[in-house]
Amino acid sequence: MSENTQLRRSALFERMTTMMETLGFPHLTARIYSALMLAEGEGLSTSQIIDELGISKASVSTSTQLLLAMGLAEKYRVRGSRETHFRLLKGVWGPILAKKFEAMTLITHTAREALEMAETQKAKERLQEMYDIYSFFEEEYQMVMTHWRERGMR
Repeated sequence: MSENTQLRRSALFERMTTMMETLGFPHLTARIYSALMLAEGEGLSTSQIIDELGISKASVSTSTQLLLAMGLAEKYRVRGSRETHFRLLKGVWGPILAKKFEAMTLITHTAREALEMAETQKAKERLQEMYDIYSFFEEEYQMVMTHWRERGMR
């Protein structure tokens, strides 16, 4: 790999890590996710993650447990290796995004209920703003998900 390619890959890795942190991932989990996403093969072994990221085995264990629990990664075995390997699962981003947007419905309904109970104008203004924005995005999201399903995506 050329030095230029290596520098570009390193910069991409850092941007991807920052992106995952923006989505709420802890820093080390975001780094492991990024390493798995950019892996050239099926996935990475525990020792490959340790070597590539310069982190401890305990950190790998803790962070991969979170990825496993979130349904983003899975463990797998490689014939002839005693090590655990990790790979990212396919088809998970649509359902993850769907769950995030399902929360919008709860927020919209809660804001509507609170708006109905509000007694002062100031409270009503705050709640109306919250309701308006979340109900708008809830409607838009429904159309986006319809288009997503029409494309045959999960």
